[in-house]
Amino acid sequence: MSADIVSALTYSIIRAHGGAEFSPAHNRVVGFVLAQSLRAPDYLRLPLRLATRLFDLSAVLATGHRFHRLRPERRQRVVQAWSNAPLAACRDLMRFYESLVVFGWTSIRDELGG
Repeated sequence: MSADIVSALTYSIIRAHGGAEFSPAHNRVVGFVLAQSLRAPDYLRLPLRLATRLFDLSAVLATGHRFHRLRPERRQRVVQAWSNAPLAACRDLMRFYESLVVFGWTSIRDELGG
């Protein structure tokens, strides 16, 4: 799993759910999401890795840059496009990451008392 892609996606999802653009807790959530991704069953790990890379590369078609290299505002549009895509696999990938990020963000935020 590419930490750059997961990091950019995590930051985007936190922002979409009303979180700050950056806080020290963001990197802890990224670590949580990466750790959970590595715990996926063997038969899902490679497809998850490939789908995540495809997601990153898909932004090139619309923006000329990979997802993790985009500004936060443009990232939001790519995430939204995949969340509403006609292909269920795209929606499922976004739902997978969104679930992990929201769970991790809520847990860490509660742990920090905020």
